[in-house]
Formats: sequence, structure tokens, C-alpha cells
Amino acid sequence: MAKVKVGEYREVPEGDMKKFTPKGIPIAVYKLSGQVYATSNICTYDGCFLDENHRMHGYMVECTLHNEQWDIRTGEVVNQPATEKLKAYKAEVVDDDIYVDMI
Repeated sequence: MAKVKVGEYREVPEGDMKKFTPKGIPIAVYKLSGQVYATSNICTYDGCFLDENHRMHGYMVECTLHNEQWDIRTGEVVNQPATEKLKAYKAEVVDDDIYVDMI
């Protein structure tokens, strides 16, 4: 896969995330300080959807079921019990549309 349009910039609330499913793959797109980021939308510890069970702490997304956290810029685990990082995707805005590199 390559760069895929997932939605419009205005659809993602500032300081939060929105779920998109390009090519059937559940991803979370975040907007912080006007920048967009994208990761897998599936908790690597529990397998639940992050958009249904989350809290944002700046650049950290927390799964509220077990309190694990990841850095949305890299997908790296910052708080256990999760040990596996989230898949991080490159995201960019072009003419008010959000594109994610699905490679």
C-alpha cells in the first residue's frame, strides 16, 4: 500500500483522535498543536479499539482498560503493562485532507 486519503483535517478534534479504516485497517489519527499523527487503533495489550477506551495526555495515548500508554509520534510504549509498540504511520495534511502512508 501507499499514501491513502483517510479523511478531512476538520474531522479530527484538536487534542484528541478519530478512528478511520482505510483499506479495512483500523487506525487512529490524532491532532495535537495542529499536527497530525497516526497509529494502529488496536491496543497491543488487550486488543480493544483505542478510540473506544482512551484518554490523551499530550503526545501520549492511554488505553483506559489497563492504563498502558504509547507515544503517538513513534508508537513506543511509555507505560506498561503493554510491551509491544503501536504501529506508527506517517500522516500529513494536503489541501485540508489527511493522508496516511500505509506502508
